[in-house]
Amino acid sequence: MENGATLALHTARAGDTFAEAAVSADAYHCDAVADVRSELVAFPIQHLRERLSSDPQTALSFAMFMASQVRTLRARLELRNIRSAKERLLAWLELNGAGVPLSVPTDQPWTEVAADIGLTREALYRALADLSRAGAIRRENGRTILLREQ
Repeated sequence: MENGATLALHTARAGDTFAEAAVSADAYHCDAVADVRSELVAFPIQHLRERLSSDPQTALSFAMFMASQVRTLRARLELRNIRSAKERLLAWLELNGAGVPLSVPTDQPWTEVAADIGLTREALYRALADLSRAGAIRRENGRTILLREQ
């Protein structure tokens, strides 16, 4: 930022990409900071552009991957518009759930979920407790199971 402060534009997770805008820019300034041990793959921009131009299958795969990331980002933004912490958490569980009844593996720390959906960890833990007490969810065997009708 102009005043020297930093602004986080994206938090990348395993399998994510970042700085994709460099594909279409002559100059793109982006820094990345890894908060955890990470392994990265970097592509020289000219090489990537040439590959996308010459290989339709690679271009299509790249476009599909980018579309998936856009869908995920839009869903995260929409979740943040939900005012109630409990409803926001339920919506996140519904988006990430699978099976009947919907269930979500709890392999991601709840503090990361809180950050992803724009809640403090305290608000998220209160929402989890409230939803459990109300019978809307059940947490067992490393999964969170939605018990309300979908």
